[in-house]
Amino acid sequence: MNISDIAKRAGVSTATVSRVLNDSALVKAKTKELVLAVIEECGYTPSAVAKSLSVQATHNVGVIFPDIENPFFSGALRGISHVAEQSLYNVFFFNTDETVWREHNFLNVVRAQRLDGVIISPVDGRDETTRALLEEFERQGIAVVLFDRCLKGGTFSSVLTENKNGTRMAIRQLIAEGHRKIAIIEGILSNTPGYERTQGYLQAMEEAGIPIRKEYMLQADQKSELAYQATKTLMESSDPPTAVFACNNMMTLGCLRYFTEKGIVIGRDISLMGFDDIETLRLIDYGLSVVNRSEREMGQLAMEVLLERLKAPDQAVRTVMVPSYLILRGSERLSGLSKT
Repeated sequence: MNISDIAKRAGVSTATVSRVLNDSALVKAKTKELVLAVIEECGYTPSAVAKSLSVQATHNVGVIFPDIENPFFSGALRGISHVAEQSLYNVFFFNTDETVWREHNFLNVVRAQRLDGVIISPVDGRDETTRALLEEFERQGIAVVLFDRCLKGGTFSSVLTENKNGTRMAIRQLIAEGHRKIAIIEGILSNTPGYERTQGYLQAMEEAGIPIRKEYMLQADQKSELAYQATKTLMESSDPPTAVFACNNMMTLGCLRYFTEKGIVIGRDISLMGFDDIETLRLIDYGLSVVNRSEREMGQLAMEVLLERLKAPDQAVRTVMVPSYLILRGSERLSGLSKT
């Protein structure tokens, strides 16, 4: 019998058993009594169980993100690092490049290095291996917080944003400007942002009574190159859209590259909106309208929630929802269109 068996019998985490054995003040009196009773019932003394502990505090946490080149994730990492530094935690960063096998490898590194916790944006929200590994982490006392993306069937603390409502607001704004031929460049539909943003587009179009045209819904991989190709397909069709909504900032850059190469002027020849602001464009005062949220704040919140899990692992998981909002800078408009 080991610490996991003790924890399972007591209905608590292995981290809680460890805290009981170390006489931590963070454990409630009733919980402490329960754990000690189970230890006594199993015929072990606290010192004997302590020798089998597989979870020790390291003050190291892991962050597993899908694309560090995306300014959203790099900004979030700055927020995480800021809170971690104040709390005397070290942050180990892993970049999956939207690849599931890399994610699995990094999760095994987290386990092997016995990190205290992990903040992760899963590549695929349906992936059972990642979910099982994270559930195992929680049982072993490794705290888990999902960032920006959910996992089907899993129950973990998370920090998310209003993807569907944010996109719905953007499409409604384009409709209010007189657009009826609105295209969307979708992200990966197997992750939370990709799916929810497409749902926001569909809802806004249906609410306005505008027929959904499948040829105006093209999928990219959340990076710029495929978004460039999707924009080319849209604009060189026999009936091009008057407005394009790109479902993340990297895809927005792909759209802009095509428009720039072809001399297509935003606000005169086409309207464009995207999800997540682009700092470089903001610095040169480029008038791009976007759905935005604070990536740095989301990162800070994720680390704060992780610290809460580390201090009180038996507390109920919770979801923190960060609002999204519109920033209108003029690119949603188009000369010659009559507003509704």
